[in-house]
Amino acid sequence: MSGMFAIEFMSDKSLPNGSKEPSGVGVRQRRTVYFVLIGLFVLQSGLTYTVSTEASSPAAELNDAAQRGEALYREFNCTACHQFYGLGGHMGPDLTNVTIAEGKGPDFARAVILHGSGRMPTLGVSKEQADDMVAFLEAVAATGTYPIRSLDLTPWGTYEQMHSDAK
Repeated sequence: MSGMFAIEFMSDKSLPNGSKEPSGVGVRQRRTVYFVLIGLFVLQSGLTYTVSTEASSPAAELNDAAQRGEALYREFNCTACHQFYGLGGHMGPDLTNVTIAEGKGPDFARAVILHGSGRMPTLGVSKEQADDMVAFLEAVAATGTYPIRSLDLTPWGTYEQMHSDAK
């Protein structure tokens, strides 16, 4: 009987910080840590999705021709076969840097879009539509290089520059 009394007596005793926990960490301290962590998360998210998401170069902005090209890219469902930054279909090549790749370029991309090749079907687009699609591919190429060879991360978890030799 005396053993139960000792357990009951100790469980009613509070520490000076208002906690019954043997660790000495009270509810107030836990809540403070919790809300500080939430605040830091909100601050980090706000900075990451506002300050750190500007376009790296004016060439990466979609002009009217590039916007029409993007609409055609979607209309023809090019992502079913092609990729940007390794994301998309795997039947065709990655198109991230097709307009700046050595041995390719805008004229190569335009010719393939107009006439097809191997497994790439002829899309039946006009020369103006092909030019719009090439403008879109050039805007995509201005956003970075794939595959990634090196990465310069910011404290916010984004990158300033992927490659020191980026164009």
